[in-house]
Amino acid sequence: MGESSEEYDENALRDSVFRLLGRREQSYQELRRKLIQKRWPTKMVDEILADFKEKGWQSDERFAEIFIREKVSQKQGRLKILAQATQQKGLSIELVERLLEEMEIDWFNLCSELKERRFGDEPPKDQKQWMKQVRFLQQRGFNSEQIFACVDRPES
Repeated sequence: MGESSEEYDENALRDSVFRLLGRREQSYQELRRKLIQKRWPTKMVDEILADFKEKGWQSDERFAEIFIREKVSQKQGRLKILAQATQQKGLSIELVERLLEEMEIDWFNLCSELKERRFGDEPPKDQKQWMKQVRFLQQRGFNSEQIFACVDRPES
């Protein structure tokens, strides 16, 4: 057998990282959190993940691009995407902001499409209906300017 238990553990950890990345791209922090939760030694996790990152097997940028495209296809707004990417996935705000700029997403159009899909193209009949539409779009991560551009105030 000849291998020390530490080498065996390192190989098992590498296999675990490969399995996780084989399912889908993941952020560095996401992988780190999952591996530490499985009780892998923090130092070993950090060393292995640094190696994976250096070799290009794990890339926060690649993960972020996929994550952002998926969230845009789900008609989520910039604010929600930014919050999820930084808070839940551990991506840097600079990386996410840069990718959002590079993708040149029409947030006004996305907001309008979501509003029409959810509420139709008729303007709200009253203040209560208007507030319901505004709250819905806010929860989906659109800012006030985008929301007010696609949701007409009721006439009364």
